[in-house]
Amino acid sequence: MVAAPPPARAFWLLGFSTADTVPTGQFAAIAGTGGQYSSVGSPAYGSFTPFLAHAGIRYGLTDNFDIGYRLTTLPLPFSSVGPTLGGEIDGKLRLTPRGNPFQAAIIAGMGYAYLQLQGAQRNAYSPGVDLTLSRRLGSGITGIAELRYVYTAIPSAVGGATANAVSAAGVDLGSRIAINQRVGLVPELGLFRLNGAIGGRDQRGYGLQYGVVLSFKI
Repeated sequence: MVAAPPPARAFWLLGFSTADTVPTGQFAAIAGTGGQYSSVGSPAYGSFTPFLAHAGIRYGLTDNFDIGYRLTTLPLPFSSVGPTLGGEIDGKLRLTPRGNPFQAAIIAGMGYAYLQLQGAQRNAYSPGVDLTLSRRLGSGITGIAELRYVYTAIPSAVGGATANAVSAAGVDLGSRIAINQRVGLVPELGLFRLNGAIGGRDQRGYGLQYGVVLSFKI
């Protein structure tokens, strides 16, 4: 019997953010959930993770630049716990004047996860970059589009990062729907091309990710 290649584990690819930045000296936060379906390998094998927790906070450093920290799920496929909650730090540079109906921003960040399991240390890291576009569509509604690339490697796995790395590139679409002046609902849906290997086995394929968060101005 030939063992099937393990499917690519779920990790957050959606941004849940408009291109606008948090005003200088102010905070904003998100909290919600979602899931991922992926089909990878040859022959292809499906993997479904219906619930992925998500939360984050941002702080405005200048009028057009803010920083953020969010909880994110990174894959540690050689541990019995599977995907493990980690953290991600990023910076967002807004490219358009504040107040414009159309906004554009570039976001770059790094995620990291670590645990000890039965005396062994496991870790994974995940740099990523995306271009975020948004436009006000009407009273209280802003459309969102993102082009995103994320690279995830597991250096603690057998074979190191060379044999255990997956990249994801794709697009997601969503919106921010205002509930009141300080709270909004942000649903997003994304489709991504996966490429790489886990344990030296092919992980090329596609991933579909969905989620919804509440967005707060603090």
